[in-house]
Amino acid sequence: MTQANPCPSDPPARRRMSAGPDDMRTGIGALAVVLVGAALPALAQEVTELDTVIITSTRTGLDPFETLSGSTGVSKKRLEVEVQGGTVSDIVTLVPGLTTQTTGDDPGTGVNIRGMQDFGRVNVMIDGARQNFQKNGHEANGTFYVDTEMLSTVDVTRGPSSSVYGSGAIGGVVNLGTITADDVLDDERQIGGRVRTAFHYNGTGPVLHGEVALRPSEALDAVLAGTWKSLGDYSSGDGTTVRSAEDLLSGLAKARIRPADGHEVTLSAMRYVNSWESTGDRETNVVADTYSAGYRFTPSDSDFWDLSAKVYYTGTDFGQAETVGANAGAERSFRLGTIGVDVFNTSRFDTGEFSHELTYGGDLFRDSVNTTDPVGTSDDLTPSGDRLAWGAFVQDRVSLGDWLEVIGALRYDAFTLGNDAISGKGARLSPKITVGVTPWEPVTFYATYAEGYRAPALTEMLIDGLHPPPVSAGRFFPNPALKPEVARTVEGGVNLRFDDLAADGDSLRVKAGVFRNDVDDYIDQVFMMFPLPGGYQYQNVAKARIEGIELEASYDAGSVFGSLAAHVLRGENRITGEPLQKVPPHRLVATVGLRAFEERLTLGTRLTAVAAKPEAFDLGFVGEAYALVDVFARWQLTEKTTADLALNNIFNRDYTQYLNGSPSAGFNGRLSLTFDF
Repeated sequence: MTQANPCPSDPPARRRMSAGPDDMRTGIGALAVVLVGAALPALAQEVTELDTVIITSTRTGLDPFETLSGSTGVSKKRLEVEVQGGTVSDIVTLVPGLTTQTTGDDPGTGVNIRGMQDFGRVNVMIDGARQNFQKNGHEANGTFYVDTEMLSTVDVTRGPSSSVYGSGAIGGVVNLGTITADDVLDDERQIGGRVRTAFHYNGTGPVLHGEVALRPSEALDAVLAGTWKSLGDYSSGDGTTVRSAEDLLSGLAKARIRPADGHEVTLSAMRYVNSWESTGDRETNVVADTYSAGYRFTPSDSDFWDLSAKVYYTGTDFGQAETVGANAGAERSFRLGTIGVDVFNTSRFDTGEFSHELTYGGDLFRDSVNTTDPVGTSDDLTPSGDRLAWGAFVQDRVSLGDWLEVIGALRYDAFTLGNDAISGKGARLSPKITVGVTPWEPVTFYATYAEGYRAPALTEMLIDGLHPPPVSAGRFFPNPALKPEVARTVEGGVNLRFDDLAADGDSLRVKAGVFRNDVDDYIDQVFMMFPLPGGYQYQNVAKARIEGIELEASYDAGSVFGSLAAHVLRGENRITGEPLQKVPPHRLVATVGLRAFEERLTLGTRLTAVAAKPEAFDLGFVGEAYALVDVFARWQLTEKTTADLALNNIFNRDYTQYLNGSPSAGFNGRLSLTFDF
């Protein structure tokens, strides 16, 4: 299956030197040293509490280790200490089952969940607003742009079990939450802010980020934030220079208004502007906007109302200009705008011994694609058109005491899409049932059956044109008969929650699960012999099966902490028996650290071990094993000044992350100072 690579005639990715057994032993040895060092001090006894809740799986806030699904939350504290302004790829490495597809000369990111990506199979949102941008090429067919300095939380649900955010999300849902005034101000301040200056090494350059927030009363708070970043090209472990320079400006404005008890209005506007030089001597500029207005009604004296409504607009304008050759100065652009509405309510009531959380609502979004290319064929290969998708759902979360929980849901999805020449439509009802049992308090077992439904993307149905030169055998044909994909997932798991396990005040949280996702009418690109001389078309040619095991754990005893995220994934085309192209290799990420001097100092290290994927070369990618060791530190210099240091790939390993078109960075680092005022 090669649906994301529209040019099968291109040569496969080059083989690179991998990390062998000696490298793995070096990484494990470094991890062991830190483990020993972390076990010695007992200088801080206050345990850091979890501050992330999961809403994408049920729309009701839960500790991620209590959800009856493959869900993970990454908190702001973890983003600041362990990621330190890194990329989206750095963030999702902390989550089992997730990876990304990127290229060095484009900061856009395609997210992969359990081997599913491209064309909306993963619903990526910023503050609940869908990021649907896609342009056809040799990278991921579905990327988004975000300044990670603006993020406060990352909320992930793996698989199609999120009936409430599930329109098209047969792979899963990722919601990136941006900062609020609460992230800047403590309870005692009405106005304040912070400035962070940073310097990146390897991909060298400065970063300046600032935030200002005010809370004049309980009825109003607001935050303004901005980032400037100017980075150069990076080098891989073997010294290869990878074109990656970028000049970024981004801004965020957000206000929350509470006119009366139980009422809250949120207004948010974010703009991302970036420019760089792409391969092929093209000057590239991207402007990505996310605007939203939301309303919450949560009266304290009513169990019927827990209402949320949101309207949003997201738009990405990707423009390129030729800089050399006969077409120097010629410009092409890819524009996609999405208008969306999302309304739901949760009512709570009892029937006898059973407690209910009944959530019901609907959503609608409209994509408008406009591609122009006066001297090329991009407007044929990423065709202009419109897609309208809407849905409604009902979900009942039923509890019997503390030992039994049943979640039943139905979701209805429908769509229309097309342009002046071709159109298509479809609809389907998708069920979900989850049963969770807690035989004793620390342990919960759960099992889920869930279905998902993905409408074809505009490109998949409408593509019609020739591959640009110098490739000659590259005709692409539209397919007005293309059918939507249907995913059927069976999943089971266990959540473990232990307190005061090895020391007073410590906590251990564990989530382990297994799953099998069968996708019927999987859409893939195939070669057609007729009409002569042949060409390529997206067709419903495959029955895909992806199955795997996921494990994540978190331990915190105040003075020491650690986490683990691991997955084992396997996927195949059940028609041909061939492996699926987009299923990532097995991976384990282990993090350990210590806190000292009343938690003013945090030190930690992270080991990432990725297994070989022997079939990768035949699929057009690099898939050799490697191991990486990173270290990070935070020092609270004064009450208002913090220094952070991240050193990544400290042994300068030469490797290429699977699915990426460029070798990954060798040794690289970030040093930053943050000043609160």
